[in-house]
Amino acid sequence: MLVGLILGILFVSPLVLVYVLFIRWCDRFEPEPWYLVGAAFVWGALFATFGGGIGSGITQQYVAGALGLAEDSGSMETFGAVVLAPTFEEGFKGLGVALIALLSAVGLKEVDGALDGAIYGGVVGLGFTLTEDILYVSEAYAKRGSSGFFSLVLLRTVFLGLSHCTFTACTGLGFGMSVEAKGLGKKALYPCVGLAAAMCMHAIHNGLPDRFGDAGLVLMILFSWLVDILFFVLLWMLVARDRRIVIRELLGEVGKTLRPDELRLVSSYFALSRRNWGVFFARGWKAFRERRKKQLALVELAFVKHRRRRGETGRDLDVREHGLRAEIAFYTSAGVFIDS
Repeated sequence: MLVGLILGILFVSPLVLVYVLFIRWCDRFEPEPWYLVGAAFVWGALFATFGGGIGSGITQQYVAGALGLAEDSGSMETFGAVVLAPTFEEGFKGLGVALIALLSAVGLKEVDGALDGAIYGGVVGLGFTLTEDILYVSEAYAKRGSSGFFSLVLLRTVFLGLSHCTFTACTGLGFGMSVEAKGLGKKALYPCVGLAAAMCMHAIHNGLPDRFGDAGLVLMILFSWLVDILFFVLLWMLVARDRRIVIRELLGEVGKTLRPDELRLVSSYFALSRRNWGVFFARGWKAFRERRKKQLALVELAFVKHRRRRGETGRDLDVREHGLRAEIAFYTSAGVFIDS
């Protein structure tokens, strides 16, 4: 088992890390802070995995006893996979997203909308994927050797590696939409709908092989890929929406806080990133870091103004805007221009 566990860590971890980096990279304009992304990942990898597994296992044992059935009987295995696992696993993953949304609401102010929520939900799901896949493939190695190990790595981490990410992204999307919603009813409804969607997709995913056997396994992969495609289409639409927010809110700052070409680059999908890395290789880390800090301050200013447009007020928002304007002015006075 130890050898399988080590192999699982070596083969599963790099793939999941690539998924995490790619999901965060998709957040083009206002990337979430690494400490909070890391916290989301750890929640998924530890608390959600073990909490969901223990909760599902205990409930399955209790229900089997109450019905007078063997815990490992076919009907109980199906009940566990289709009902209990989606409920407890998505519930514990969703709790992590809820905690991040709560911390954001009371002070961090990092969840600004639907895209941020989807990113955090996706990362929680990837943390869950890491631990669950390592446990499954290590068990496969102990039972069936290297052939069983690599077959399961291919199935779970390559073909189905984004499944938990996309499920929990629905929950995160609900919390993100709740931030922008007006009225307590909608604020409470959106996270519930997101969680319900995550549970339903998870149940369909688990139920297809149980219902259709080997053909169901193929259907499960196809279903997962369809959900993945829809997830990335949604991400792209939300990124495009963020770009529109940045342009709209910074347009009035042109000539005062930034230059026209700085706005063009700050609102670009890829051009600014290429320019920044060009500066890094030509002028070093310090120049790269200063440009990056000014860029993020400008984008954050745009979202602070967007929050005001939504009707938010308060001293914290005033202090945040004042600090961002001071930071931008400091870099401008130091000769840091994003378009140079």
